[in-house]
Amino acid sequence: MDLKNKIAVVTGGSSGMGKEITEALVKGGCKVVFTFNSKKKEAEEIADKLGSKSFPFKVDLHKDEDIDKLFEFVKEKFGRIDILVNNAGQNRPREMFDLATWREIFQVNLFSSVHCTEKAIGLMKDSGKILNITSIFGEDKACWKGLSAYGASKPALNNFTRSLAKNFAPKILVNAIAPGYVKTPLWINTTDEDFESAGKEQLIKRMINPKEIADMAIAIIKNDAMTGEVVVVDGGLSLKTV
Repeated sequence: MDLKNKIAVVTGGSSGMGKEITEALVKGGCKVVFTFNSKKKEAEEIADKLGSKSFPFKVDLHKDEDIDKLFEFVKEKFGRIDILVNNAGQNRPREMFDLATWREIFQVNLFSSVHCTEKAIGLMKDSGKILNITSIFGEDKACWKGLSAYGASKPALNNFTRSLAKNFAPKILVNAIAPGYVKTPLWINTTDEDFESAGKEQLIKRMINPKEIADMAIAIIKNDAMTGEVVVVDGGLSLKTV
């Protein structure tokens, strides 16, 4: 896919991986509508930096009506969508059987992606690309003791990715990236020392930079021979067993 003049939607685009993916898509020639919720100032700063090809849009992904308004805006302004990046995610280390946590995490990490995807596919014309940002904890036996709800939501998103690929190829190609430890605001209350320690758990001995995930995102979106893939970018984390 040639990115020039394509219309893209990126959820959670005001920080972390979403911010870098938004910037990379704009630099590639796309017009990008990116969502934010509480980070209005950051979103406005990104839009000022990127100029007329970026469009911040406030969305609370817990609210279906907000998602509907997002895609109504895109339809009215552009009439179509070429690229959807389901990037927004939530991570709350809480009790394993706290059902309120499970509902909150699954709403943002899975159900909102399903809703956004349905709306986007309805606006994709002759072709389209969908990219889901999942996690290394969605692959194989990787598991984090304190993140049961988060860890369960990501395999579901991986399977949704593969199901979409089977159902909508060859018109719409659907892939995912499963990152390892990326230095983003998702790591709540994490100090520089904590980041350094976590980074050393990966074979590259450091945290992954959000831009490195964005670079892979652009490569996948451009590639017209991939669908149904979950591409692991985890700094070798999944290879560490003993």
